[in-house]
Amino acid sequence: MSKGMRVGKYKELLLNIALFALNTISTKLITFLLVPLYTYFLTAAQFGITDMSLTVLGLISPIVTLSVGDAVTRYVIDDSREKERYISVGFWVTVIGCVVMLVILPILDLPLFGGLGDYKWYYMIYFITLNYNGYLGNVARGLDRIKLMAAASIASSLVSASSASVLIGVLGWETEGYFVSLVLGGLTSICMYLLIGHFGRYVGVPKYRNDEKYIKRMLLYAIPLIPNSIFWWVGTGVNRFFITAMLGIGSSGFFAAASKIPNILNLVSSTFWQAWSLSAFQQFKKDDTSKFYSNVFVVFRSLCFVVASGLVLGAPWLASLLLQKNFYEAWIIVPPLILAFLFNAFAGFYGTVFTASMKTTYLLTSTVVASMVVVVMTWFLIPIIGLSGAAWALVASNFVMYIMRVFRSSTVIIIHVNWPLMISNTLLLILQICAMVNRVNNYMTFSAVVFIGVCILSFLDFYPSFKVILNIAKMKSKKR
Repeated sequence: MSKGMRVGKYKELLLNIALFALNTISTKLITFLLVPLYTYFLTAAQFGITDMSLTVLGLISPIVTLSVGDAVTRYVIDDSREKERYISVGFWVTVIGCVVMLVILPILDLPLFGGLGDYKWYYMIYFITLNYNGYLGNVARGLDRIKLMAAASIASSLVSASSASVLIGVLGWETEGYFVSLVLGGLTSICMYLLIGHFGRYVGVPKYRNDEKYIKRMLLYAIPLIPNSIFWWVGTGVNRFFITAMLGIGSSGFFAAASKIPNILNLVSSTFWQAWSLSAFQQFKKDDTSKFYSNVFVVFRSLCFVVASGLVLGAPWLASLLLQKNFYEAWIIVPPLILAFLFNAFAGFYGTVFTASMKTTYLLTSTVVASMVVVVMTWFLIPIIGLSGAAWALVASNFVMYIMRVFRSSTVIIIHVNWPLMISNTLLLILQICAMVNRVNNYMTFSAVVFIGVCILSFLDFYPSFKVILNIAKMKSKKR
């Protein structure tokens, strides 16, 4: 591979990161800034219901839609000449999924769902808009319409935020206002995809005989992702049911509110992951893939370590700003949740090795094991240390999934890691978290010192790869 091509793929990745950053910031950051509104005007139980809706949606969506959106993205990139058929098949599969959700809607009346049944029709409309918004976003990714995706997300988030402020803060609609604001935002995004992107032109009348081969091809890719999504949900969402059953829906609301602060790390990682997964699909079959993956991962992990350590240091301040009234007491579980989110981000990066190589079956294996860990650990730890037990159970679960994927990914592609620096950074972060949670003497000073140490180690880890990429870019510019 020529040096120009090598530089080109890094530039393409940076461009994708910039575009996806607009997308992610508009959705995650605006949602993050709405946390004070929610925690001020909603009770812990009401906030727990809104979180329960997301938990249930995370379980049901991939099952009833067959994770078809992921297959659409993958095959539109790989087989662009037949993009109309893939997009059309995905559209109608999503329609069927929404009908299935409508049929099983009465199950939300069960006590297990903590009162979500009282809002089931709001939930149903939200389910439809969210799934079609997500599906059309996958279509945009496959068609490389990232600018439109970013614009749609910004418009959607602004509509959701402004309507939530009015409906909840002014009109006092509370939980109803939460759902209506999200629906309005989702409809805004869908309209942009259809009116500006003209994605509707790819959707035709379904004909099984004509579409049979496309359906089979897409399902062969997507079906292994369905149980993976289920067990991923078990690993990240089932603790809400344990918390609700053992501590009440109010505690589930506290846990959900505390999770919003680690979501800043998720904002960083998801921005990177969306761009990275697209580049991984495009570059996987090309030369020098191992070096590309290794260089990208060192940048990714260095950034995540610095952000995670900074969030741990700022957790009390962020909690005082975002978690209003009695929600503030939940800040103590924020540091371990940050660690859980960090391992989740690393596991997600290694997951792209399997999706890019179309070896999605192992994703299921690692996720099943991780989900078993979180179930056992949550059940065991909550009676001992209360709500913090659910957070530490997530840490253990995501760590197991990350380690499993590290070892298995080496059979597909070698990702070079400076393990002494990686392990040192991890241990420093764990020390910082333990000091904050136990509030040892001068814990804020100690945390600040650790943060500086993490920054230094991350720079030492990142700099050699950055220097190599920079030298290649300089050589290319000299040839011009």
